Amino acid sequence: MNQQDENKIGEEKERFEEAKGPATAEDAPAESPEKVIETLRAGYEKKEEEARQAQERFMRTLADFENYKKRAQRDQSDALKYANEKLIKELLPVIDNLERALAHSRETRDFDRMMEGVELIRKQLLSALGKFGVAPIESLNHPFDPSLHQSIGQIEVEEGSDAEENQVIGETQKGYHLNDRVLRPSLVMIAKKKAPPSGDGAGAGEGI
Repeated sequence: MNQQDENKIGEEKERFEEAKGPATAEDAPAESPEKVIETLRAGYEKKEEEARQAQERFMRTLADFENYKKRAQRDQSDALKYANEKLIKELLPVIDNLERALAHSRETRDFDRMMEGVELIRKQLLSALGKFGVAPIESLNHPFDPSLHQSIGQIEVEEGSDAEENQVIGETQKGYHLNDRVLRPSLVMIAKKKAPPSGDGAGAGEGI
């Protein structure tokens, strides 16, 4: 066989392989039923184990969430129950001093010293409240401000008075701020200028 014949045989073989196409699963030898069942069983057991682990992770996550929810509810309840603890601790010394002042007042008739003690207690109380943002509203001799003051009456003042129209010249109850909010307005009296005499009766008797 010469070289030309060998080339022709090779070309025919290539055309045959192309016409035949790639090998398919049908061409592969079939597995035995036992092998197929074993493969399916292994796959099932693997998926079953994955599902079990996922269920355990879910149950642990659910338990952690329930514990967190209970802890958050307990913390919130404690926060509400003891929200004023710091304020009360600041007020206790004020109560102590007030009780001392009352006890002292039963032993002495020195009114001036009693008043000094009461004034000191008042300052101590305002200082304690100030630590929590509570401050008195300054009203006297200030212009009336409806956002800070509640007018309960007017007082007439002479035309030459230093008091301006609608100026606060009396305070029956002090108001207070809580930080930037009005905790309660001041109850005040405001100035009202007397009206000048009309002069309608001036010279009524003239020309008689």
